[in-house]
Amino acid sequence: MKRFFAVLITIYTILLLYMMFIGCDRETSSTSYFQLIPFKTIHHFFCDDHIHRQTFLINIIGNIFVFSPFGFLGLSIKKLNKIIPTTLSFIISISLIELIQSITGRGVADIDDVFLNTLGMLLGYFIFKYAAWKNIANIRTYFDLEYKLQTA
Repeated sequence: MKRFFAVLITIYTILLLYMMFIGCDRETSSTSYFQLIPFKTIHHFFCDDHIHRQTFLINIIGNIFVFSPFGFLGLSIKKLNKIIPTTLSFIISISLIELIQSITGRGVADIDDVFLNTLGMLLGYFIFKYAAWKNIANIRTYFDLEYKLQTA
């Protein structure tokens, strides 16, 4: 089952990278742009009355939920079964992707995208942990997970 998930997440990642760099009618721009002011883009999408609902959904909701499957990486990579290594690995990876998008002119390097994508990954991570804790769909057996109730 771990191999199946590893193949599935690899295919998902390739499709996602395709959409981030080529899909959605992306064209190369000669201008490189970095948006490094936290919450500027998010504020714009929530406060600007001229933003269409579809644009809002794609940019805010999409940036969160599209990346939630990466919170499940602990299913196939044991080191990523803990929040700090998973989050750090994800932030480094998504920051590199944002940087490459900007350098290649296939997108904007936006700090808010990193924030929203990480929020999505964390959402997926906590869903994964909840599923392991409750042993939903016998997840512990299928993925050979050990679940220890941690006490403070």
